[in-house]
Amino acid sequence: MPDVSPGRVRWAAGAAVAAATAGTGAVVYALGALPEPWLRGYVSEGGVASSPRHLVYRAGIVLVAAALVLLGTALRRLVPFVFALLVMAGGFGAVSAAVSCTPGCPLPPYEASTAKDLVHAGASVGAVGLAMVAMGAVALIALQPALRRTARVFFAVSLPLMLALVFGLLAIGRGLFTSVLERVALVPPVLWIAVTGLLALRVIDIDRRERDPG
Repeated sequence: MPDVSPGRVRWAAGAAVAAATAGTGAVVYALGALPEPWLRGYVSEGGVASSPRHLVYRAGIVLVAAALVLLGTALRRLVPFVFALLVMAGGFGAVSAAVSCTPGCPLPPYEASTAKDLVHAGASVGAVGLAMVAMGAVALIALQPALRRTARVFFAVSLPLMLALVFGLLAIGRGLFTSVLERVALVPPVLWIAVTGLLALRVIDIDRRERDPG
């Protein structure tokens, strides 16, 4: 695997922070236009064709997916194994944006789902799941202490929330509990992208000064 120049790492890290921030803002803005109260319904309902701001929502998801790929590029020099995981996560995120669910985003086992619903849900789960695996990998194998500690904190917060969300989807189904928990559970992974991008910028700066003290 060819090395990535420090300049490209800096660009990728900064772009990852910007894309994650802009994408999250777009998704939040799109969800604010839904007829249901903001804390009800699945997040993916913002991308349904009948949603007033579905194009904004999809653009936001594409930006978050791009942030995953960009972060993978930034970490390629620092934690090479994570690059492939984050690129795949970004690919699943792009599929999630391209294939929206039907109104209500029905999910089994409590609701009848269409093929589009299953593709969208599977892509969304794949994106989040691979991002979590990447976060765990950074927590375990990153040589830079700041990246490792940060990933450990976010992973420790994210994992129980994700497990609770899976339980809610399977045992409770659609409802206020699952809706609120989904929103809360998605915050730490997105924050991890932004914080890790900023840390990558700092690590590269330190590495550059050590190599070129003058």
